[in-house]
Amino acid sequence: MIVNDDLLVSYLSGNCTPDEAEKLIHWRQAHPDHEKQFQDFKLIWDTSARLGYPGRPDAAASLQRLRQKAAEQVSKPAPAKLKRLQTPRFWLTAAASVLIFAAAAWWFTLRNNQVEVITQNQVQTDTLPDGSVLTLNKNTELQYAGRFNGAQRKVALTHGEAFFDVKHQSRRPFIIKAGSTTVQVLGTSFNVKNNLGRVEVIVESGMVGVTSGGQTVLLKTGEKAVVQPKTHVLSKTTNPDRLYQYYRTREFVAVNTPLWRMVEVLNEAYNSRIVLGRKQLRTLPLNTTFKNESLDDILAIIARTFNLTVLRTPNQIILR
Repeated sequence: MIVNDDLLVSYLSGNCTPDEAEKLIHWRQAHPDHEKQFQDFKLIWDTSARLGYPGRPDAAASLQRLRQKAAEQVSKPAPAKLKRLQTPRFWLTAAASVLIFAAAAWWFTLRNNQVEVITQNQVQTDTLPDGSVLTLNKNTELQYAGRFNGAQRKVALTHGEAFFDVKHQSRRPFIIKAGSTTVQVLGTSFNVKNNLGRVEVIVESGMVGVTSGGQTVLLKTGEKAVVQPKTHVLSKTTNPDRLYQYYRTREFVAVNTPLWRMVEVLNEAYNSRIVLGRKQLRTLPLNTTFKNESLDDILAIIARTFNLTVLRTPNQIILR
């Protein structure tokens, strides 16, 4: 069976015959690609209806113009074409099809005008269409629609880390997709990191819902959720420090922070490879604030604080 746009328009508008409807149903069931084609077309049809696109008046006008054109060509030897022009349903559905695709083209241009932000070696601040402000860490990739016209405001954090200060809209939730994890809020501020499927969400203000692997947790100010890669296991804890803020504040604030944690953040911030030469050094508590310091200066202060030696090799920096 050959299924074209005219038949699909007839079916969706309720103008096809029972025999055509039955054949179309069998065609949809015959192959997944057929069903996908139908659903894609139906999305365009439904979208045109939601937009209130004036299809009926224009379709009728198009039909009238086509009839006049046919009348002008009656004397020409094209009986097959003149016979088809006598069937109003064909021209109505054809005109409606043109109108639907015109409306759909406009809608997809408006709705799917995707903005992709990719940061490399610098932190970047951006304002979203709804007025929400985000700060992206280095090496981050994020996508969002050019306009938030639907019932939800959606963005996708493909990779990296971003801080969101979301503008409150009680009727339109703000949704972030980070791999298999979904973060949903109405208006709040929070940090999201997506590192190869390991997703971390830290809330600074308000409340955030995090969903992964069929589980959902609610986070309040000062709480953190972590989603493990592959297993999608979701855990909730109290966030122990403010080190995650470093790329926004340019400060490393340590309050009884174990040395292993400071080393972890320094490696991320400076793209370095610092290691602890002894297991006993991991839990040494650090209490200080580094602001706009170079890595060399930070390591020198840590070494003096704990009476350590900084050993540099071609591949790593060892604290011992």
